[in-house]
Amino acid sequence: MGSVASASKIKERTRKFCQSLSNWETFNDSFTIFIKIDTHLQNEYRIIPEKQRIGKGHVYIARYIAKEIYYFLNATIHLSHKNLLLFAQRCLEYKNQTETLTIFYFAIIFVAEHIEKNPEKFKEIIAMIKTLANKEDWRIREGAIYPIISGLKKAPDLALPILSEWCEDEKENIRRLVAESLRPKAEVKWLRDPKKNDEVLVILSKLRKDSSLYVRKAVGNNIKDLTKYMPEKMLQLMEEWLKDSNIIVHDTLATEAGLSTDQKRMISIMKHGMRWMKNKNPKYHQRLEKILGKYYLLYFDEKKNRLAKPK
Repeated sequence: MGSVASASKIKERTRKFCQSLSNWETFNDSFTIFIKIDTHLQNEYRIIPEKQRIGKGHVYIARYIAKEIYYFLNATIHLSHKNLLLFAQRCLEYKNQTETLTIFYFAIIFVAEHIEKNPEKFKEIIAMIKTLANKEDWRIREGAIYPIISGLKKAPDLALPILSEWCEDEKENIRRLVAESLRPKAEVKWLRDPKKNDEVLVILSKLRKDSSLYVRKAVGNNIKDLTKYMPEKMLQLMEEWLKDSNIIVHDTLATEAGLSTDQKRMISIMKHGMRWMKNKNPKYHQRLEKILGKYYLLYFDEKKNRLAKPK
């Protein structure tokens, strides 16, 4: 029969919910339909056994409800491309009048689903994503990544130039979104392929001296993830960064003493990005020493992301 919390059960209950309503076309006249969707989202959350809510919480529920409602509106109600996007925009407007975040997750995953089915329309959602990515609530900023992931998955030729351009944006939230969007997630398989991610590394390199610690940490986390899938390529990239920045490697390089501001920013990203390899892949320790110096291997505190002083 399956668990009540399974994706198939959530979608099954959502199909019945969709069929129970007859006023879908009125979504642009009032928020009534979104109030009902919000109630359905909350009811589904309550159905999930409490012990399972950590792994199957609001985002999990919103994902499968959004997919099922998108399918219903597209295949049964036959909403046009324009109206499907308008539906999502109206849902986001409704979100501004309520405290619940689940309806936001529903709306943004609905947009992501639309892009996955219509990747050629990716540019049409850019303004919406950029607005959400700069919101004060960090959870909304994180949610803005979902449609970009769909774009990277289905239309990288459209998504990558936009992300490259956003590297120059004056807002740190937008620049951070770039680094977070490009992390090698399982759903975008080519991001983990060293033969296909050259343009990604070019974009990350544009952020290697970013003035914002918030952005630099995101870049470092991305690099850390990439070292798991392409260690040789990432070590080579670090060597290129050092060469381009005229940095001479020595034992105490990781202390950042005597470096310019830009050089310090870059070295901090490198230390953050190489920490998994330092801790989990001793095969590359000799190479790491030639990149970040002996002190990095001996004294770097990866939990605090700083160079611990030798006693």
